Amino acid sequence: MSGTDLRIRLGQRLGVGFDGPVIPDEFVRLVKEYKVGNVILFKRNVHSREQLTKLCADLRQLIRAETGFEPFIMIDEECGSVSRLGHIAGETPSAMAIGATGDPENARTVGRIVGERLRAVGVNLDLAPVLDCFTNQDNTVCGNRCFSSDPETVGRFGVAYTEGLQTTGVLACGKHFPGHGDTAVDSHLALPTIRKPMEAIRETELKPFEAAIRGGIASIMTTHILFPALDPEVPATVSRRIMTGLLREELGFEGLIVSDAIEMKAVLNLFGIPDGTLRALNAGVDIALICHSPADGAAAMEYLESAVRDGRLSEENIQAGYQRVVGRKKLLPETAPSSEGFGTPEQQAAAERIMEAGIRLLHAPEGQALPAVGAQTVVFGTKGRRNALVNDDIVFDAARAFTEAYGGRYMEQPPEDTPDTALVFIGRHPEADQTVNAAIRLAERGTKVIAVSLFTPTCLRPLPDSVWKIAAWQYDSLAVRALAGWLAKKFRKTD
Repeated sequence: MSGTDLRIRLGQRLGVGFDGPVIPDEFVRLVKEYKVGNVILFKRNVHSREQLTKLCADLRQLIRAETGFEPFIMIDEECGSVSRLGHIAGETPSAMAIGATGDPENARTVGRIVGERLRAVGVNLDLAPVLDCFTNQDNTVCGNRCFSSDPETVGRFGVAYTEGLQTTGVLACGKHFPGHGDTAVDSHLALPTIRKPMEAIRETELKPFEAAIRGGIASIMTTHILFPALDPEVPATVSRRIMTGLLREELGFEGLIVSDAIEMKAVLNLFGIPDGTLRALNAGVDIALICHSPADGAAAMEYLESAVRDGRLSEENIQAGYQRVVGRKKLLPETAPSSEGFGTPEQQAAAERIMEAGIRLLHAPEGQALPAVGAQTVVFGTKGRRNALVNDDIVFDAARAFTEAYGGRYMEQPPEDTPDTALVFIGRHPEADQTVNAAIRLAERGTKVIAVSLFTPTCLRPLPDSVWKIAAWQYDSLAVRALAGWLAKKFRKTD
């Protein structure tokens, strides 16, 4: 195998990211010299529809010219909180909000909306849906990115989302195999361990992935978690027992296996980027993701080439993964990107409808009716959101946005007096503890407190049973507008 031929084959096995809204010179050099054939984009790469469409077109032109193949242009456009296009195309309901509606057709609709938007700008592989089960209530990494804690429900909604997405020509990638739902440790920061027996893993974690495989999902993403019952030595991404033995041979998955980011500390701290990449490929991963630095991609390519020379990476492995990648690329639709289907009124109306259908009253003190929310209701809450490290801190004053949409007495800080009724917004953020404590104090003084979770119901756990508890599922204007509409109908608000 010649040097260029080897690089083209190895280059198809990597997906690399970069900073900024245009292709930087170092990424151009990476493609020209090392023939890297795939790219992953993040919100840092997205400024506008026009800019993103041009960026994707430029990437296709560059990579096709140097490798002879269409690139996989990947992005994490799940729905809800993990969205790279929400700020330019409109927000969508989170997976947990969709699951709360009880209707998988809503997942199909959101999957189709996401696919239409991605197809319109030139993205062809979406790193979604999340197929993890929210079985650990302290899990803030997955949280509202999960459809449910019930594996059968996750499977049904995940398959529907996948079908909606893939009907647009955009490929889906279910994540994070074999499951990230039952841990409170963020694999961006450390190596989580899930100590469950094999039978329990089969009954929970694996079921949604089995459903997705039967449903024809195009690709599956790995997770950097140690499962001693599956492999007591290394995390799933670099475990041949899990990637090849379990996913390929036992579950029969024939699609693409994509790694989670190799730079995440659960792998980085153990192996570093180059060796972590090699180990992932040897485990059975088809495309290893190096998300932040073209220089790291170049270092990984150099290391892989040396591994071929000294026998640590076989030509058989290279060829098998290469054939799977380019085989799937040959099936990509040839339709050119179009501005049609991007942020349309119909998409927005569907998102609004589904989001409102997912609002849930989770608890009413002794079954009492929800207190009326009106002009004298005090409204306050946290002003920041922090999800997994794949998100930036988001500053958004949900309380102010609610009063603008619905009414009420907005207060920047919790009241010192004792109002009759207070509506309190609680999200996942360090400042949320202060908001929770203020809500508890008001309830103890006799205020009728209505607490609204803008993440998972876990946010509401510290509150006493004297508080009404509502799940609005996500920290954005879509959830706030949905809550306003839900309350307006409940109280027949017409003004």
